[in-house]
Amino acid sequence: MRGNLNIVPDFRQEYGRAYLLAGELEKAKQLLQAVLEHHKNALGDDHPDTLAAMHLVAWLYQGLGKLQEAEELGRLVVNKRRDVLGEYHPDTLDSTGDLASVFIKLGKLREAEKLNVAVLKTRRHILGETHPETVTTMSNLAVTYIQLGRLQEAEVLGLEVLERRRKILGLNHPGTLISMANLAVTYIYLGRFREAKVLHVAVLQQQKSSLGENHPEIMRTMGHLVFTYYKLGRLQEAEDLGILVLAKHRGILGDSHPDTVRTIGYLAMTYNELGRLQEAETLLREVLNEQTNLLGNNHPDTLRTQSNLGATLNKLDRWQEAEELLVPAFEKQKDLLSASHPQLMDTINSLAITYTELGKVKEAEDLNEAQGT
Repeated sequence: MRGNLNIVPDFRQEYGRAYLLAGELEKAKQLLQAVLEHHKNALGDDHPDTLAAMHLVAWLYQGLGKLQEAEELGRLVVNKRRDVLGEYHPDTLDSTGDLASVFIKLGKLREAEKLNVAVLKTRRHILGETHPETVTTMSNLAVTYIQLGRLQEAEVLGLEVLERRRKILGLNHPGTLISMANLAVTYIYLGRFREAKVLHVAVLQQQKSSLGENHPEIMRTMGHLVFTYYKLGRLQEAEDLGILVLAKHRGILGDSHPDTVRTIGYLAMTYNELGRLQEAETLLREVLNEQTNLLGNNHPDTLRTQSNLGATLNKLDRWQEAEELLVPAFEKQKDLLSASHPQLMDTINSLAITYTELGKVKEAEDLNEAQGT
């Protein structure tokens, strides 16, 4: 039995974890950081309880959008748990899987894939195919494939995850709903917008019942629904919902959270399609600046925004400025994403228009040949 020294911090840690799961991130932050500081002082940096608290704080940073801090602390926890507990200990695998999730959000997709594949192999061997932790890792790998543009693999894996979570957790469990939302995102990238919309609406309705109006997962689903409406050409609905979601994101997560910034980007592209090009340009420049600072120049989200801004400048007949944005976006996306990734295809289309308008016929033809047209 532990001494009295740990009783209060242990309660704080459980309450902090509960707040974290409920999306009450600021309340979780106050408790979990206090617990971590206590454990460091009382037990040392390498004690399993200290590492458990570090793991939760790294998870917290991920939710707060503090991705650099999440990566730094996540790497530390993984390395320490490997040394203290061993590479195949369940806690080590948990930390490794969470670090892979951070890599996805940071756009380090090859590293994320490598970690998720390794964790999945180990969990399949130790826990079996249908264990909830194995299924969670399958879900994380499917998200990695979505980001890489390996959409057929993402769909196959996503459907398998959804079916298993329905059987293990039930239809309305938060984990099952996340799987449905991820599958809907896959359908968006596959151009199956109506299927995506049906799934997003079903997920949103159930999440509102089980999680409450302001949970981060609900806001994420609403953000994806904005993008779905935009892709379906339902632009007024996209704008109305986008304004609502943006207000919620700013109020709860803050102006600089990656989810907030991504929603501004969805709203900007809606304005682009509505012909409100000056507003679209202003928002896209704001998003590009924030994403460059938050995520770096090479992140998929940054490159998508750079490409979208180039497309908007095309519509404004500012071809030279568009070229200066689209060429580096194309070169980086070509190395990062699959050849058929929708974001890469959009950039190629925009750049072909730019080249044509600038009289660079050969360059436009080369792009079209590379695209297979």
